[in-house]
Amino acid sequence: MGPVTEPPAKGRKRQQLRRRTLPPERREEFNRRALAGEEIRRLARLFNLELCYARRHLARLLARTERETAQSPALPTREAAVPEGMTPLEYAHALLGRRVRILRNGYYELDGFPAGPREVARAANTLLRSRGHDEIPYPGLVPPRP
Repeated sequence: MGPVTEPPAKGRKRQQLRRRTLPPERREEFNRRALAGEEIRRLARLFNLELCYARRHLARLLARTERETAQSPALPTREAAVPEGMTPLEYAHALLGRRVRILRNGYYELDGFPAGPREVARAANTLLRSRGHDEIPYPGLVPPRP
């Protein structure tokens, strides 16, 4: 004879015994503990959530946190040109972070679309301009400073 299991709660199937969402009053505690690095399996068990839903909530939480703290570490603290030792495209790549990916033959993928070096520099200049910093001098975009 197999192991004895508890019968499902009234009208609920076995796969529905755990919650699929967090009650609003417990979300803050879940978020705090998840961001502190507590293991997701343990959190799912403690908060009586199905593991896949706990993982989905954590992914949304991390994406939201990343968007809120999207200030790139490469952004200058004062208005300045390209830092020493970096080419304009290296600086643009550092500013854009995950938005840009290097492909073969000097091309890039910017926001999921193929792009050339000029489009990458243009996107970085848009970011710098919105933050009130000097733009990257790149041929065809910004005239070089004297």
